[in-house]
Amino acid sequence: MTEKKTAVAKREPTISEKFTNTVIREFGTTISDSVDMMPYQRHLAQNLFVKIDAALKAAELKRTGDRQPIVWANINMNKLAIDAVHRVNLGLDALIDNHVHPIPYWNSKEGKYDLDLRIGYIGKDFYRRRMAVEEPKAIIYELVYSTDKFKPIKRTLNNAVESYEFEITQPFDRGEIIGGFGYIVYGDSSKNQLVIVSEKDFQKSKALAKTQDFWNKSPVEMRFKTLVLRVTEKLQVDPKKVNQSYLVVEATDDETTEAVMAVEIEENANKDLLDVDPRTGEITEGVVDDGEITKSVEPESKPPKESSKPKRNPKSIKTMGELTKACFEDFGMQPARVWTELGVSGQSDIAETPDVCYTRIAAVMAGPKEEPQEKPQEGPGW
Repeated sequence: MTEKKTAVAKREPTISEKFTNTVIREFGTTISDSVDMMPYQRHLAQNLFVKIDAALKAAELKRTGDRQPIVWANINMNKLAIDAVHRVNLGLDALIDNHVHPIPYWNSKEGKYDLDLRIGYIGKDFYRRRMAVEEPKAIIYELVYSTDKFKPIKRTLNNAVESYEFEITQPFDRGEIIGGFGYIVYGDSSKNQLVIVSEKDFQKSKALAKTQDFWNKSPVEMRFKTLVLRVTEKLQVDPKKVNQSYLVVEATDDETTEAVMAVEIEENANKDLLDVDPRTGEITEGVVDDGEITKSVEPESKPPKESSKPKRNPKSIKTMGELTKACFEDFGMQPARVWTELGVSGQSDIAETPDVCYTRIAAVMAGPKEEPQEKPQEGPGW
């Protein structure tokens, strides 16, 4: 009797499965080689794939010229896997509005597209709350208009709870925005904190943007986003909770760059995407405004150990994102320590330029440096 052999066709994994498996492998390399991704983290990775896939299809529809198609085959997967791991590790869900915004940029050196997984202000609110020494029960955000009545009630010897009074007197015609506030609510009400942001503060943030168009076109949205960032900066970070993912996104994901990228998406919807130098982040063609727009890049490797002298020309540091990245690479400093050394509670309180801040920090960092956890340069291939 002759045996009949039946050939079984091997099923190739789908793009979604390839992406998720790559992120899982990178998680073991970047985060921990002894801790597996939890089921929920795998779920977040799958949601991130769905969001990226939709973003690629939308960008491809807008592509013009002869640049390579914006499809998965032309994406720099090593960089994407590392960036994805940090977003998943922070618990960000890409399918929740304003958690993560995938933005493709052409990388001429690699001949592929880099995907910037830009974190939105809702995502910032989410992970900063979780990293706090005490996670607040709620945070109330309100923009204040000229016809509103707002009265802050500060903590005093006779008043144990910081609070406020707020009344909207003309709900259908509130006038012009004159400021905003955030109220951080804790289980112990005596810890409640009121954070006030003035219109002058909003204008400072607007001035940091390389172009004013997005602020002018969406003034309410930009002020609300700025308010969220300012308030969550006041949350006291718990050193026991801080991980490499928090350090990486806080060092590179500054609000100025986010505003610039929002402009790039809006103003260049029917143009080629920007050509970015992967070494410097400098845009080499399709430049918006005055040619000074830069793309944040994450620290590539463990900071040097040999000395704490300045490793770069302070004048090359143009933004607060570049400042925190430089302090991380040169002195092993987390963002929270940068603010401490500068004598401020957060980025919003800094009045000096980034290059002056770096010079001040370099002058005092004469002791041994802290070493962040080593991060590999290369992620696994497909």
